[in-house]
Amino acid sequence: MKTKLVRALILLVVGLNLSSCASAGLEFKNSFRGNVTPGQRIAAGAFDVVTLPVQLPVIVAMKIAEE
Repeated sequence: MKTKLVRALILLVVGLNLSSCASAGLEFKNSFRGNVTPGQRIAAGAFDVVTLPVQLPVIVAMKIAEE
């Protein structure tokens, strides 16, 4: 039970770090134009958090396929 909890927490932390595609895209836009507002950053972060439940099973499946 303890091992499963640790694995789930690790996957959650990794998932939060890897699934920030909207935030990464916003930073890419900011590097060229430099006109990203705090509201856009919040919206991108919220989008990343909302889509995490969809992305997490895909990330887990990819990790299982590697083993």
